[in-house]
Amino acid sequence: MENPDWLEEQLGDVDDDYVLFDCPGQIELYTHMTIMRQLVDLLQQRWNFRVCGVFLVDSQFMVDGSKFLSGTMAALSAMVNLELPHINILTKMDLLSKSARNQIDRYLQPDPHSLLGDVQTGSKWSEKYRHLTDAIGRLVEDYSLVRFYPLNIKDEENIADLLLMIDNMIQYGEEADVKTRDFEYEDGDGDDGGDES
Repeated sequence: MENPDWLEEQLGDVDDDYVLFDCPGQIELYTHMTIMRQLVDLLQQRWNFRVCGVFLVDSQFMVDGSKFLSGTMAALSAMVNLELPHINILTKMDLLSKSARNQIDRYLQPDPHSLLGDVQTGSKWSEKYRHLTDAIGRLVEDYSLVRFYPLNIKDEENIADLLLMIDNMIQYGEEADVKTRDFEYEDGDGDDGGDES
């Protein structure tokens, strides 16, 4: 942010290109500080970029209810602070065991009762904060605030689906000319071959 002219020079002419900013993983940059919001404003307002946030969470750390709720709250915090179209992606799905994949599948369409069942283990902590955890679970479900999409790097169709979602968010290609094609009828005159009686 201290050198916007340098950044603009490094970016060069990026018409119709995707530009990815691989940002540090320190969550406080998105939740407690304004630096990322300032970068987003610079890109959108000064340089007319179409921007979306892609929040990546390692799926290996999301296989139990309490960690999933924690990851959900981190994603929600980033979404609120950046004020951008946003997609949350669970990475490294291809590295999970079958049982861990099944556990994650339960969380992709979160049911707060399912999440709460995983969180409530009978510990003093979970008993003390059971109502808070219940409220967070209901908030996530009732308002559809956060949804995660799995990423399996070995599945080309999965990657294409995620890219399409991102394209739609930033309206990538919306300004392109529509390609049209003239079609010729089989008999050449456009007649449907029907009888004129």
